[in-house]
Amino acid sequence: MNKFLCTIVFILSFLPINAQSQNTQVEIQSLIHRVDSLEHELSYLRTDYELNRVSTQLSMFSNEVYNRSIAILLDVYYGNLNKRIWDSYQQYYETCLRKMEVYPKLIEKVKSFCALKLKLSLYSDTEKNALMTSSNVIDAAYDTLESSMNLLKNTIDLYKKALSR
Repeated sequence: MNKFLCTIVFILSFLPINAQSQNTQVEIQSLIHRVDSLEHELSYLRTDYELNRVSTQLSMFSNEVYNRSIAILLDVYYGNLNKRIWDSYQQYYETCLRKMEVYPKLIEKVKSFCALKLKLSLYSDTEKNALMTSSNVIDAAYDTLESSMNLLKNTIDLYKKALSR
């Protein structure tokens, strides 16, 4: 009987350890799932950030060029004409052209990064659509920049014509 009681006490002592082991495994699986979820979210946010960063840079540059065009038009309207100012506007335009040359390569690299992430990551359809929309916004922002540059060129030409009168 003594052996029987010892055996039962011995077996009962391992039951809590086994239960703790199963709880630990469940917690480990839960943590692994959470880490995978966070890695996925980080991947999506990084891709979205890169797309939005380029889009914002393009928009800011486009707004800067557009605002300069408006300032030049106001100078023409109010008759604030000067050869040196025209020279500075021409230099500004050339600087903007050089700065603009960088963007096609940057856009290509960011879009390649995004395409690679779309292929390698298991994004949901909503996430894919959001990233594709951000990618399209970059194209629209670059088109707007080109339009602003054309406006700047035409405005500087108008300034030159007004200056020569």
